[in-house]
Amino acid sequence: MAKIVNKELRKAGIVEAAAKVFAERGVAKTAVSDIAGAASVAQGTIYLYFKDKDDILLAVVQSIVDRMMDGIERLIASPGASAVERLRSLGSALGAAESDPAARELSAILHRPENRLLHDRMAEGLTPRLLAVMDSIVRQGIEENSFSVPDPHAAAWFVLGGLQSVELSGTPQDGMPVAIDKAIGFALRALGFKEPEQ
Repeated sequence: MAKIVNKELRKAGIVEAAAKVFAERGVAKTAVSDIAGAASVAQGTIYLYFKDKDDILLAVVQSIVDRMMDGIERLIASPGASAVERLRSLGSALGAAESDPAARELSAILHRPENRLLHDRMAEGLTPRLLAVMDSIVRQGIEENSFSVPDPHAAAWFVLGGLQSVELSGTPQDGMPVAIDKAIGFALRALGFKEPEQ
């Protein structure tokens, strides 16, 4: 009797194995046969789920993006939180991601020169979702009269670009939380937020 295979579990297992192999070898040095071996499946099985290595790479990137965004969205979804609190929570979430050992390892892997393609694909998937979160924060801040900007969407991509530049400028991982906190401070001022008088 043939064993029934859960296709979604099998595909997820291949993606998980591919992520580990990409992390160890780099994307360029990884062959589909390496992924098959790590996933304990025949190489032909891989092609039942994916067209080629690039297709596997996209699935790995999407998995990383989904995990990151789920965590970020949970952290900033506090009921009753103001836009300023949500923006600060977003900054804390981004900074905390760098203090988590698994996230630090992932970040180190993504910043290796041989994994540039993986990093860029991840940014392509992550940026639109982060922009949507930032856009909602800016619009909430305008509604609360905390922020004063004429174009909420442009303000959102401006702030997000500033936060992304903290990473792109080569900030060391252990300096990320402080650098992101400073960037959030600048972002709040750019959005027209004035700290309450003490």
